Amino acid sequence: MKKFFLITLPLLFSFSTCGHRGAPLPPLPKEPSTPEITTLFQDFNRPIISWKRVKTYRDGRKLPNPKRVRYLVNVNFGKEKVKTEKNYFLDKPIKAGEKRCYSVSAIYEGRGSSPSEPVCIVGKQPLHKVPKVQVKGADSRVIIKVSNPEFTVEVFRNQKFPFLKPYAEFKGKKFIDNRVNNGKTYVYRFRFSKGKLKGKLTEPIPATPEDRVPPLPPFHAYLIEGKICTAVWDPSPSKDVIYYVVKAGNRTFMTSGIYLTLPECPKKVEIRAVDKSGNRSKPVEAEVVK
Repeated sequence: MKKFFLITLPLLFSFSTCGHRGAPLPPLPKEPSTPEITTLFQDFNRPIISWKRVKTYRDGRKLPNPKRVRYLVNVNFGKEKVKTEKNYFLDKPIKAGEKRCYSVSAIYEGRGSSPSEPVCIVGKQPLHKVPKVQVKGADSRVIIKVSNPEFTVEVFRNQKFPFLKPYAEFKGKKFIDNRVNNGKTYVYRFRFSKGKLKGKLTEPIPATPEDRVPPLPPFHAYLIEGKICTAVWDPSPSKDVIYYVVKAGNRTFMTSGIYLTLPECPKKVEIRAVDKSGNRSKPVEAEVVK
């Protein structure tokens, strides 16, 4: 009897639970997300629109291969449609007063997303003026001067087409880029901006920031003659000094400290400060103390 009960027990549980199972889940959507438009402006005489690349299905799941997403740009509500692999579209020239509207859909494995909300632009007369710029590398900065600052200036640094988001923008005659490293070359381009109307870009202008300013020399330098010959000095006031060069007679020594024991006392000792860029200060002659 006990054996029969154990055999039939799983059947009882299966009958008791079959009426309480939840409804089957709906199939997962296979359509990609709708692209999010980020930029629309007039690049000289041509509208350019850009959007974020689609990387998910419309329910938020990640696409297995987002590089295979293509985009369909709908111009003027279906009058023209353009397919592209890129996340931007540079349209043909627009006339002053002409209105153009755009929406974008994503296509993944043959399935398309819902189109984005349409965005529109009205053409304006192109901005023909170009910034007249001087670019100069200095110590840990690049100095940019504009001689005709009629509009806001957009700065592009080490960027290539499409020039959508500037590295920086400024008004006035001068801009200093402090986010640089000495010895590294940066390539700049500039254009005027008047809201959604952009002018032509300048030619690429390279600049290499460098520290060309020598440090201040050390001071209160002494050569102490005795059983041990020692050169001693007060440090240079410059903060970027990393070592000192000591010329003792015909021999040269290097030290990061502010004193140096010499094998013999020469007639003359000169000390120079050296900064992190290799610039040397003027020499200071040590005063002999016996």
